[in-house]
Amino acid sequence: MILLLGQLTDATWYQQLDQFGTHVVRHPVTTERTWFFRNITRLGNVKFTMVVMIVFSLGLWWQKKYRGALFFFINVGFFALVVNTVLKRLIARPRPVITHLVAAGGFSFPSGHAMNVTLMFGSLIILCNLYVDRLHLRAAFDTLLTLLIITICLSRIYLGVHFPTDILAGSSLAWFELLVSRRLFFNNEATPNESLPFHRK
Repeated sequence: MILLLGQLTDATWYQQLDQFGTHVVRHPVTTERTWFFRNITRLGNVKFTMVVMIVFSLGLWWQKKYRGALFFFINVGFFALVVNTVLKRLIARPRPVITHLVAAGGFSFPSGHAMNVTLMFGSLIILCNLYVDRLHLRAAFDTLLTLLIITICLSRIYLGVHFPTDILAGSSLAWFELLVSRRLFFNNEATPNESLPFHRK
């Protein structure tokens, strides 16, 4: 909400945060860093996100983890892909007027990649902690997925297609949606009841 107000009012602190964050992340621009960020950012593309959504949702459903399947499908399919598109069109913030190191169209706020990867990998973190028994495996998955979220978010700033506040807003909104959906689907259960949320005995 604070970031949205900063964007709508074009606050000075908001501009300074964007300038500082962009400088820190983008410098220096090197061939090696550009190659790395161009490739890692693909994991947040819509096509890749849709493939992961379908594969994991069907896989969880096939394993009779019905709540997990719906949880993942709604978070990624609705919140990441639909809600972000609506917000971008409503706010209509132009992308940074700097050299873009990768092609990007549409509006800038909130970042679609930040929402995509936070909801996609964040959902997997939650599901991993619900369904994976071994502590060391959970820790490994949680660490890997968290690093992916951070790295992909930073890639959008480095590549010049997003302001830091776009990233912060997209990721913050995604984490909020994850907390709400986690509560709605699993009600903080350690071992989830896999009956459908709308099922009544």
